Amino acid sequence: MKTETFAPPSTVHGRRVLVLAFGATMSMVLGVSGIMPMVPALAKVFGISVAKASLVITVFTLPGVVFTLFAGLLADRFGRRAVLVPSLSLFCFAGAACAFAGSFEMLLFFRFVQGIGAAPLGVLNTTIIADTWSGRTMSTLIGYNVTILSVGTAIYPSLGGALAVFDWRYPFLLPLLALPVLYVALKTPLANPGSAGTCREYVAEISRIFHTRRIVGLLGITGLTFVLLYGPIITSFPVLADAYFHASPAAIGLVMAFSSVGAALTASQLGRLYGRFTPRGLLLFSQVLYVASLAAVINVPGLWWAILPILAYGMGQGLIIPNVQAQLLAAATPAQRASVMAANGMLLRIGQTLAPVTFGFIMVTRGIPWGFYLGMALSAGIVALTLAYVPKRG
Repeated sequence: MKTETFAPPSTVHGRRVLVLAFGATMSMVLGVSGIMPMVPALAKVFGISVAKASLVITVFTLPGVVFTLFAGLLADRFGRRAVLVPSLSLFCFAGAACAFAGSFEMLLFFRFVQGIGAAPLGVLNTTIIADTWSGRTMSTLIGYNVTILSVGTAIYPSLGGALAVFDWRYPFLLPLLALPVLYVALKTPLANPGSAGTCREYVAEISRIFHTRRIVGLLGITGLTFVLLYGPIITSFPVLADAYFHASPAAIGLVMAFSSVGAALTASQLGRLYGRFTPRGLLLFSQVLYVASLAAVINVPGLWWAILPILAYGMGQGLIIPNVQAQLLAAATPAQRASVMAANGMLLRIGQTLAPVTFGFIMVTRGIPWGFYLGMALSAGIVALTLAYVPKRG
C-alpha cells in the first residue's frame, strides 16, 4: 500500500505489520524500563551493591552497540523476517530464563543473550513500516510508533516495580508477553530486498549511502538528540531536583514522566504536522522548545513547576525523533533501510553512553546549572546541522 496521503491500514497484512512494529517497540522498551525499578531489590536478593546490581541494565544494552549494525546488514541482505523471528525468540525465552537464574552471574548471562535479541528490534520496527507504506502514511505511523515507545516508557516502570513487590522473578517473565508478536512474525511475509551480488559488492553499496550529505546530517542530529535526552533530562534534572528541592525519587520520576507525555502528544500528530509544515521547520521548532525548557528548568521556584518545561521538552523530542527517522527511511532505498536505521541506532546508543558521564563531569566540576547550559549549546549544534544538511522542502 503506497500513498502520499494518510490512509489508516486496512488490509490484514498491514495490520499484522503494525502489530510487529509496535510489538517490537514495546518489547525493546520493556527490557530496560520494566527492570530498572527492581535494581535495588536485586542487590538485596543477591547480597551485592546497587552499582553491581545495575549491571543487569548494562549487559542488556551493551549488545545494542555491538550487534545493531550487523543486524541491519543481515536484514537488508537476507530479509526482515530472517532477523526478526530469531530476535523475538531470544528476547522472549532468554528474558524468561532470567526468572530462573540461580546466581547473579547466570542472571547477567541470560540478560546479555536477551540483549542480543533486543538489539535488532529498534532497527526493524521502523524499517518494516517503511517497507509497507510511504509518504504521509509512513510518517504518521512512525509518529505513532514513537507514541507507543513513550507510553511504554511511562507505564513499564510502574508495572515492573509492582510485580517486584511480590517476587523479584516476576518482572523477568514480562517478555513472554511478546510471544503473540513472535507468532504473528512467523505468519507474516516481510520484505526481502537483498541483492544477488557478492557480500563485498553489497557492503560497498551500503557504504556509499553514508557519504550522502543528508544522511550524514540526520545521523548527527540523532546522536546529539539522545545526548540531550540522557544529559540534561535523565542525568542533570534528578540531581537538580534533589539538590534544590530535596525531592524524593518518586516525585522526581513523576515529573520526568511528563517528558514521555509530551513526546507522545506531538509524535502522534507528526503526519498531520507534515501536512502543514516542512520537516526542516519542525526540527528547528523542536530546538526552540529544547532551549526554552532547559532555560526554564534551572529557574523554577519549586519541583512541581518543572512539569511544564519538562512537558515542553518532551514535545520537542516528539517532533524530532520520528521526524529524523522518517527522513532517513525516505532517503534510503529498500535494500539500505535496515542498515541506515542500524547506524541511527548505534549513534543513539553512543549518545546514551556518553551523556551521563559527560554531564555528570560538567556538573561536578562547574556546577549543576552547567549541565543545562551544555544542553543549550548542543541544541545549537542541532540547529546548525539542520540548516546545513536538511533541505528547506520535503
